[in-house]
Amino acid sequence: MAVSETETKYPLTTDFIYSVCAKRLKERKMALRMTDAEIVAGGYDRKVVNRIINGTRTRNNPFLIPPAYVRPLVAALRFENDYELYWGAADDESFVEPLFFKLVSDIQEESGENADIIKRVLLDDVHYAKVLPTISSSYEYVGTDGEYYPISPLADIMGSEQVHPETRKRVKEQAIRRLFWNTKPMAMDMFRAFFQETNNRDENKGFHKLDRRLDDFVEQSLMPFMANNVPDEKSLGLRVYAMVEADMARYVETGLINAQRAAAGFGSSTCPEHDEILKSLMVAGRDYIEQIEGLQARHDALLRKEKFGYI
Repeated sequence: MAVSETETKYPLTTDFIYSVCAKRLKERKMALRMTDAEIVAGGYDRKVVNRIINGTRTRNNPFLIPPAYVRPLVAALRFENDYELYWGAADDESFVEPLFFKLVSDIQEESGENADIIKRVLLDDVHYAKVLPTISSSYEYVGTDGEYYPISPLADIMGSEQVHPETRKRVKEQAIRRLFWNTKPMAMDMFRAFFQETNNRDENKGFHKLDRRLDDFVEQSLMPFMANNVPDEKSLGLRVYAMVEADMARYVETGLINAQRAAAGFGSSTCPEHDEILKSLMVAGRDYIEQIEGLQARHDALLRKEKFGYI
């Protein structure tokens, strides 16, 4: 029976760690052209080895690798040590980047202080800041025909595609990856230390305490790292966020007043010229934000090149 994701606080993270570890074992097995029988020579259960290599976790074995199988697998598949079996090469950013993404995403799924801190960090990203403002729900009003019509301030200000769930999901993912690439050397060091510390504490014990180790890592390393990256008043993202929030508040106030007048049969606007000015401000705001987006991308690339030697 499959293991329920509700049994861990970090479902995206742990599933990713298990799947990459299983893939690492399978690739090593294929490279060595070994059979399951050759791997388990010595009385170990071939079915258990097969499940490990195929990434199949069960109720009886929810942590992928039983402790008794760690050393036999290291020896049979010619890993340098159990660290390499669990975590792969120390400098493998193709593993660390998605791991960073999964862990941050898991934390954001939980409400609380940590999720709020990460939200503030990601707000430095202009793309994310322009679609996050909280006054983004639709307001309904009754027209003169008795039908309900929505007012969606964010859709009207930033464009309807910006409020689509898939767009918001994609922008959030981009913000997390931007954070990783803007801090990659520090993030890599942080995760390497996590791998080493976990391996030192749980040598030859498999992943049995992975959730507990992730808890320690989040509180002792990841969240201090996040707190150190909370943007200040110079942040382009915070500037955009404040502007969009203000524009939406103005829009909602005007839009609801006009909607109420329309519902009462007094026409759609007290002042058409006022509405035209409001629309022009919205267009000017979008143009300004597009320029800021381009400038932030250029600035990010310049800083990465100057500080870390890559773009």
